[in-house]
Amino acid sequence: MTEVGRALPSSILGPQPKVHAGKCQNCGYALELYEMDVKKRAKIMKCERCGVMHFYTKDIVGKWRLQRAAKAELVR
Repeated sequence: MTEVGRALPSSILGPQPKVHAGKCQNCGYALELYEMDVKKRAKIMKCERCGVMHFYTKDIVGKWRLQRAAKAELVR
């Protein structure tokens, strides 16, 4: 078979969009990974629209569980 009908590889077309793991508890918008700590088994996701930080930890089964969602405040 010829390769005429095949699609171009995604690496040629440009960067892939970020994979989002959840939705914001405040506004429902997508979250992006802000920080990840492998030793503490924790990650922080940040809402792209409203900036609310979502703190997740891994449970005993290995699933990510939301611990809290809080607005990040500027420290002076």
